[in-house]
Amino acid sequence: MKTLGAFEVKDKDLAGRIGRILTPRGWLETPALLPVIDPIRQEVSITDIIDVGFTAVITNAYLMWKREKNKANDIHKRLNFEGIVMTDSGAYQILQYGSIDVSQREIVEFQKHINSDIAVILDVPTGWTDNYDKAYLTVQETIRRAREALSYIDPEKRVWTLPIQGGSHLSLLELSAKRSLHLLGPYRLVALGSPTVLLERYEYSLLTDMIYTVRRILPWTVPLHLFGAGHPMIIPFAVALGVDLFDSASYILYARDDRYMTRTRTYRIQELEQLPCNCPVCRRYSIEELKKMPKEERTRLIALHNLYVLSLTIKEVRQAIREGRLWELLEERSGSHPSLRQAFTRFRTIYSNYVTLHAPRVKGGKAKGIFLYGPETLAHPRIMQHNRMLLRRMRTRKTRAVLIPVLDKPFTATKIYRKIKEEDKESHIIGYMLYIGVIPEELAETYPLSQFEANKYPYPEVVKTTAERIARYIVSQGYREIEAIECINHEWTIAIARELARYVHVKKLRSEHC
Repeated sequence: MKTLGAFEVKDKDLAGRIGRILTPRGWLETPALLPVIDPIRQEVSITDIIDVGFTAVITNAYLMWKREKNKANDIHKRLNFEGIVMTDSGAYQILQYGSIDVSQREIVEFQKHINSDIAVILDVPTGWTDNYDKAYLTVQETIRRAREALSYIDPEKRVWTLPIQGGSHLSLLELSAKRSLHLLGPYRLVALGSPTVLLERYEYSLLTDMIYTVRRILPWTVPLHLFGAGHPMIIPFAVALGVDLFDSASYILYARDDRYMTRTRTYRIQELEQLPCNCPVCRRYSIEELKKMPKEERTRLIALHNLYVLSLTIKEVRQAIREGRLWELLEERSGSHPSLRQAFTRFRTIYSNYVTLHAPRVKGGKAKGIFLYGPETLAHPRIMQHNRMLLRRMRTRKTRAVLIPVLDKPFTATKIYRKIKEEDKESHIIGYMLYIGVIPEELAETYPLSQFEANKYPYPEVVKTTAERIARYIVSQGYREIEAIECINHEWTIAIARELARYVHVKKLRSEHC
């Protein structure tokens, strides 16, 4: 029998996973976003939230305790929701007001009393502060409370969450994550707090640094929740680093301010001349109708639209993981805002080894060919894995190599390959391709070396890096003689062949009309 909080990974790409967490109400598929629900003020009904497709929500146990602690009962009945309910403990109110009038023991017992499926201890959020000493105290107190709560939480009946604090102080996040390792077991879910201010300021690079700092310390079998991060722009990047769960009230907070979400940006309704969406709300109403309707009804409809966008984003990320195209999704989304482009640069540099290590080299039957767009694609994890594997494992006894351009896939089925193979039985025939580097004939039909689509414009950075990758492979094999073929009707082949000559001695360069 599975233990509550058990986490099973079903598929993965980069450090992102499709998985499921066992709760008292069944399995919760991840990645997932939990809309924040106010039990008193439900501007978007539970029925609407269910209709959008959400099977789990989160609500604030402290607010419920404060308003109706003497008559509170089962949270599912209170919300009229049969799905999975996560409850927060009131830490957000501590962040707002400095303190709250409930003890940790009281709020833990209250969450047990109302039958929360996923519950959170009463942590002390760091928030946004430059004061290191103040931030350190929040880490110390949260860990102390986590240890204290071990004597009265009930992990056999619900999933308990251990918050990680430290805010933007990466060294404190690392400390908090390392200390949390000794508490895992009773706590089956870990949550990273304090991202809201960073999202408001578009400081995506710092937020991804925070996620990376924590995720690389946590065991791979432990799911990670990101508190308060509910904008479609950041979700794919957070998932790619290993975040499994999100929660947010952004859908309603934005709507109250007439802000309309899309997957790549946010608009104010007053700025729009038409609705760039095809969700049920946007199909039924025109922009003119939304602008003219009463504030309360407009808020509800914009919030509902925002939920559809969030749901679609989660589905897109899951599909990208299944197809092995999460990197391509990040490339695409990074063009929607300069701050996202800056964050994506970190995937090419700081996080490169991390995501490459976790990315599966081979995908199953649902995998699609990879897309090679431009200079940023040079850091694609599958290309990185391929080149590292060549240097570590590929060995040939042949002393002569012939380099031919990959003009079709697999290149071993092309006329130019068959011609050389018939004429020259002794040489090792190697395909070369922008971004990828070399594709030895033995690997020509393997994934993804015969499943890719490339932008063949010879960007200088791409040509240079490709030539360097080819040269490293040639040196590693110790060939005594190199012949290369360039195609006079394919500019990129000429660029690579000429650049390669700067790194290795090419004894013979043949120009052909391919």
